[in-house]
Amino acid sequence: MSGEHEAQSEAPSIDPETLRAYLLDELPPGTLARVEKALRDSAELRAQLEDVRQNRTEVGLHSLGAIWRRSRLTCPSRQQLGSLLLDALDPELAAYLQFHIEVVECPFCQANLADLKGKAEPTSTLARTRQHRILQSSKHLLGDDGRG
Repeated sequence: MSGEHEAQSEAPSIDPETLRAYLLDELPPGTLARVEKALRDSAELRAQLEDVRQNRTEVGLHSLGAIWRRSRLTCPSRQQLGSLLLDALDPELAAYLQFHIEVVECPFCQANLADLKGKAEPTSTLARTRQHRILQSSKHLLGDDGRG
């Protein structure tokens, strides 16, 4: 009976703000466990949770637009961003990607593009250095006039 009394005494300490955080999965693990136990033990708290669920102001989190943004459905693939850097895209797609990166200022795509640029620059420098070394090492084979 004391366990039942404890569950009833815990239920009132869980306020609507805590229940909102519970619904948004924003509670720390210890509080989450306490709320879940209290919900199992208290029909009154479950009813309060349902009231909070029905009267939430953050329902926009599950709107089509919010889901679209969270899933980044308009973002290009990393391969497309790489093709943009190589200027190897259809002009219409390239124009859209430029718009997405420069006007919309998508932080995910800007970061991806910056990463790709960072990886491309050292590689091209390395390739030029390697090419130069190969040419220098085989210059003697070409002869004096450079044609062999």
